[in-house]
Amino acid sequence: MLADFNTLPESSRIWVYASEKALTTEQQNHISNYIAEHLKGWNAHKVPLKAGVTILENHFIVVALDETVNAASGCSIDTLQQTIQALEKELSISLMNRLNVFCKIGNEIQCIPSFRLGSIATANTLFYDLTILTKAELNTYLKPISEGWCAHLV
Repeated sequence: MLADFNTLPESSRIWVYASEKALTTEQQNHISNYIAEHLKGWNAHKVPLKAGVTILENHFIVVALDETVNAASGCSIDTLQQTIQALEKELSISLMNRLNVFCKIGNEIQCIPSFRLGSIATANTLFYDLTILTKAELNTYLKPISEGWCAHLV
């Protein structure tokens, strides 16, 4: 069942998908609507899941699930991944490449392949930690590389 992302609890489980290039307003609207349609019927073992979607900073698609209502199952997570893969194919964009690191350099978000991170960024460069698991962590997902999973790459 589709819910307003902003009203979901901070403890909600999240999945973050990142676009290598900034999404246009048209792309964002299409993606939001496409995922919202999926969430309207999203379920785990025929029990509805309460979830919402938002797009942050023109790059990050965030799906949040209120697990106090019902938890996701492996199969339900698979259907979400399939929805994202369908969007990738339809829009010719990459959203699931976990080998990329998204850094804030100047006032711009740059997508950097992990193997190039050391030649572009420093330990103090801010990056978006897309490994976060809860909605509350969105408040601190922009942090210095030294505090994240990719610290060993610089």
